[in-house]
Amino acid sequence: MRAKIVNGNPAGAHFHALHLLVVVAAVVSLHGAGCARIERPGAAADRAGIIEVNGRDLQQVIDAVPPNSTILCDPNHQLALATPLRIGKPLTLRGLNARLPEKLGNTSLVIVTARDVTICDFQLTGNGNTVPQDERSPLLVIGAGGFRVENGTFLNSSKDGVMIDGDIVGDGDIVGGVVRDIVGRDIIRDVVSISGSSGNGRKIRNVLVDNIRCYGSEKRGCVEVSDGTDNITVRKVYAERAVYGVDVQDHNQPKQSNLNVVVQDVYAIDCKHAVRTSNRPLGHARLTIRDVVAQKCTDPVQISNTDGVTLSNVRIIDHAGKGHPVNMSNCNGVSIRDVTVENSTHKGPAMLMANCDAVLIDGFSLRGNTESLTGGIVYRITGEKSFSGLRIRNVFAPGIKDAGIVLESRGSKTTLADYIISGNIAAVRDDIRGQRAIINNNLP
Repeated sequence: MRAKIVNGNPAGAHFHALHLLVVVAAVVSLHGAGCARIERPGAAADRAGIIEVNGRDLQQVIDAVPPNSTILCDPNHQLALATPLRIGKPLTLRGLNARLPEKLGNTSLVIVTARDVTICDFQLTGNGNTVPQDERSPLLVIGAGGFRVENGTFLNSSKDGVMIDGDIVGDGDIVGGVVRDIVGRDIIRDVVSISGSSGNGRKIRNVLVDNIRCYGSEKRGCVEVSDGTDNITVRKVYAERAVYGVDVQDHNQPKQSNLNVVVQDVYAIDCKHAVRTSNRPLGHARLTIRDVVAQKCTDPVQISNTDGVTLSNVRIIDHAGKGHPVNMSNCNGVSIRDVTVENSTHKGPAMLMANCDAVLIDGFSLRGNTESLTGGIVYRITGEKSFSGLRIRNVFAPGIKDAGIVLESRGSKTTLADYIISGNIAAVRDDIRGQRAIINNNLP
């Protein structure tokens, strides 16, 4: 049948042209929301576009496409990969569903060595239950900046889900990146690991980690920030049955200081720590921790060897363990506000501040069952150092066995000067008796 002519054009052709215009408009609209642009059929081979794998070898497709292309995988078809996919150009890989064979160690699924790579809408499955720890590898490795890792699931990794690795390329700092909307299940180590360098000074800078969930981590936890980082924000973290929710640490190598780290909105349940710093005195500074809930955690908050620490809006619930609910040591310039410990069977102080200088504690409360606690806050100094600038106010810790606030010295040449303890509902015991001290207006 011949097509009807309308205004000099076949009516069918007019309809199909209109339909194509609508489709292209829809795709352009999606591109505005973060998707890659589409190219017309028959576009030049050197122009970026959206490419479907359609059963072809995925590594060959990655190698062949122009930079800034989007590769669409079939998320319903799982690939078994015995060698990692390697991405050495800027592109987007969407919908990858891949797994490692059992017992294959020292192997990742994807290794990224180029800037501006996006991995999204994925599921990566490891073999952590069949690989020993001396053969562990992360499922996804990122070695360059400008990355985006979004909307994905990591399962059964022998090491990490994704590792941002400052040593994988070794070409300057890794600058810029986002890891967002990630779920990790039965990850042996970290769901997200940001790891700077092995002591050579390269840093990972300007990275956002957002909305990460961890269900089961035998040796580590949800998010690690380590070994030389600067301007890292970690927020919206949920950790269950892990060693920690968030850890900021080093591996005792030079130039591994972590600077300007913000940890916000952490909920940890049945973990050892909600937030900890496992680090040495290597120049770590400006750590902000806020909006934390630690439920049924044994050592909920543990901070050490960091200058400029801010800790605020922390709730520790149903604490049962040998560790103090809050333990801070060797930190200078500390600000602690609005911390509550509710129900603790710990046989020691709820908060231990050891060898910390210029400390402000403004708002600390004990609630519920706290009869086992021997102290609310213990400020302890040791060695032969001089400390000053301690301010404690708005503490609610009545009826504690020892005292709600205790100042103690364990060094014959250790001194504390210029401190004020005032406006608390807590008994105060000052064993230091330093110079220029004000202790008044406290209700025991």
